[in-house]
Amino acid sequence: MQNFEIASKIRDVREKINEIKEEIEILDLKIKNKNTEVEVIRSRRDKLNDEVKNLSRKPKEIMADRKGMWDNISETNDEKKRIFKEMQPFLQKIGEIRKVRDELNEVSRGTLERLKENYVGTRENLLNSDISLKNELFLYQNLFELRDRLLIKKEADTYHQRIVRIKEVDLAKYNDELRKMEGQIGDLKSQSHEGLETAKEMWARRDSMREKAQKEHMAFIDGMKQLRGLSKQIWERRKKIQLSYRQIDDWKKEFKRTPEERKRSDQGRKQKDAVAKYKRGEKLSLDELSLVMESGEMK
Repeated sequence: MQNFEIASKIRDVREKINEIKEEIEILDLKIKNKNTEVEVIRSRRDKLNDEVKNLSRKPKEIMADRKGMWDNISETNDEKKRIFKEMQPFLQKIGEIRKVRDELNEVSRGTLERLKENYVGTRENLLNSDISLKNELFLYQNLFELRDRLLIKKEADTYHQRIVRIKEVDLAKYNDELRKMEGQIGDLKSQSHEGLETAKEMWARRDSMREKAQKEHMAFIDGMKQLRGLSKQIWERRKKIQLSYRQIDDWKKEFKRTPEERKRSDQGRKQKDAVAKYKRGEKLSLDELSLVMESGEMK
């Protein structure tokens, strides 16, 4: 191979190196842009994951508070049972008195005002009206009956006043406590329900955020995969550049070789190219076939 041919080969290799460098610059720009894109995706994903953690933590706190509320409700119910137990003697007493009162009311058959009105009317009729003996006897009998019923009704009202007194005096403090407890229980149940609804909303938002975060994570993984692919392309091109510089060094060595050495070097390159074509399954000329056979690579 002549010197001008060697110089031409070197120029061709250098032009190829420049082309590869331009490709690397383009790939570097793609990597820079892809890195920016991936960092934006990473930031969105991490922000969503933080939201997921926050929306997972708060419902746990709410549910812990609800447990405390229901423990408080249970304790209040136990206290109500204790109060009811203390009230039992009074309630039993009311039951006994009410039974007697109701029996008396059944006998008296009427309100106190109505019985008084009937009694006064009957007496006035006896004193002031001109009636027959038969009717007079009937009215006297009725008057005595009204008197007895009136006395029984007064007694029944006395029993009723005893019931009222027990309720207003003996049971009042218990009833006040029970009303306060019922109010506390109602407030706790309302707060518990509101907390549960809030937790449900947060769980729904958490699941939605988690789904979005998962999509961003998949986009991040895909972006990293693309970055690795671009980096691999740069590595392959740099390797080609390295091999090209070695090739240039080999061509430069040709300038120092004798004609016989150059002939052997040319023969070696031709044989190497022929073996490569053979291994790729390409069609060979007779000269190339001969070179492959001489190399011992033919199988």
